[in-house]
Amino acid sequence: MNALICINGDDLGKKVFSVVKQMGLNTESAANAKEALKKLEYHIYHLVIIDDAFDENKGMARIIDRMNTMDMSLRRRICIVWVSNKFNTNDNLTSLNFSVNAILHQGNISHLQPFLSRALLDHKHFYTVYNESLKMAGKG
Repeated sequence: MNALICINGDDLGKKVFSVVKQMGLNTESAANAKEALKKLEYHIYHLVIIDDAFDENKGMARIIDRMNTMDMSLRRRICIVWVSNKFNTNDNLTSLNFSVNAILHQGNISHLQPFLSRALLDHKHFYTVYNESLKMAGKG
């Protein structure tokens, strides 16, 4: 599995990169939204982690805009986790509103590994059921 880390803060970025690498994912980072969008265009990432301040506070919106216009069969393969200063961990309504799979408050970063494990497992289980339902309906 591949992960793309879109975090500008050195301390936070290093912590996230280290945890994701320890989880056994092939991990890459992007310095700005342009680089992240280029990587998303040519590679499949199963996990994308982005924070509020990415690319001078403009990166989050640009990446989410791209994800919202992506072919749904590809988008369903990507779990997007937003590390936020503004919203609480597991704020499902905000996740839905911003088209991300999960939100982790930056204050809970010490719980990143179990949080990511759960988010990836939830994502896998949800779309396994969804894709099986599509196949049963003759649409998958």
